[in-house]
Amino acid sequence: MRNDPDPRPKAQIRAVISKLMDECCATAVRHGWWESGRQFPEIAALIHSEVSEAFEFYRHDNPNSDHIPAFSGMEEELADVLIRVFDYCGNHNLDLGGALLAKMEFNDKRPYKHGGKKC
Repeated sequence: MRNDPDPRPKAQIRAVISKLMDECCATAVRHGWWESGRQFPEIAALIHSEVSEAFEFYRHDNPNSDHIPAFSGMEEELADVLIRVFDYCGNHNLDLGGALLAKMEFNDKRPYKHGGKKC
């Protein structure tokens, strides 16, 4: 009997993340966002702006989104964060799924509150 966990769920997670990256990047390309190339500082600022918009919804009791009313404003803006990350990683062929799984495994082995961090 093997002690290794079943690798299939991890492969499926990587495949789903890869598909999301492909979809987000393809949409951005179709809408002209990669015509002149984009640098990481621009993407980082855009991700930051989406997080700030989510925070503003939080500060105002998280009302429904105007664009997708079945969801809250925070849900919409946090989805925008993922879309921006997936788009950039897809355009640059980054293994976000693999890195995510590796980082989650690393974090699972860290000590409680990472050994005493305040937050």
